[in-house]
Amino acid sequence: MATQRTVRTTTATSTNTDSPRITPPTTPSNANVNARLPFERMNYILLTIGIVMIALGFFLMRGEYVDATKFSVPLYVAPVIVVAGFLEIVYAIMYTPKKAEGSADETVKS
Repeated sequence: MATQRTVRTTTATSTNTDSPRITPPTTPSNANVNARLPFERMNYILLTIGIVMIALGFFLMRGEYVDATKFSVPLYVAPVIVVAGFLEIVYAIMYTPKKAEGSADETVKS
């Protein structure tokens, strides 16, 4: 819950010099325009691949009748694809690209 601050300011015509001038808190308008996003382009590509793998696994699981004595795609292959899709999403979230040696983000020590 956000609280509001009351702002009291003095004007040029005011003669009251005992109260200090209080200014409103500054908000960063465009100060962090160049701030990094939480994910890079590659993260979103890997997330998309994982979502497609999960959808494909559930699509393959929709078999009408599954006989456990015979090999069937809905029983054996589709759950593996779904689990692989979830693992792909976890990898996509944790993936961080390697920085180049001469990147602009690194600081040069003098």
